[in-house]
Amino acid sequence: MSSIELKESTNHIEKPLNKKVKCTAINVHNIPCYCSIGIHSEEKKLGQKLFIDVHVDVASDKLTNSDDINDTFSYVDIYKTVQRIAQSKPHSLIETLAEDLALSFLQHSFVLKARVIVRKPHIPFPEFQGDVSVEVERTK
Repeated sequence: MSSIELKESTNHIEKPLNKKVKCTAINVHNIPCYCSIGIHSEEKKLGQKLFIDVHVDVASDKLTNSDDINDTFSYVDIYKTVQRIAQSKPHSLIETLAEDLALSFLQHSFVLKARVIVRKPHIPFPEFQGDVSVEVERTK
């Protein structure tokens, strides 16, 4: 099950002329996503279930004063973006998928920083126990 966390961040992102922008961190955890990913043809053919965490810092001056969904980045938009990007084309590496997701989130006008964690719970190697993850962080 996905979980969502909204918290006021103590982070301030430096803008030109040393103007600081107050940020709010929006976190969406454990987004399940079934997609074509892997280096082996069978992985891509069968597809795999991944779990994705998204952490975005949004400019919060307007957000915290307006209480209007149009002044932030919707949790539903985050979920839909993950599904759209992950299913848009086959990826060989979870690193590439994480990068594509982070860059996509940065296209939103309110998003100042994006951090994406992609977890792959099943590795096609019999002796391997556990899962792997990749974390990508990008800033405007």
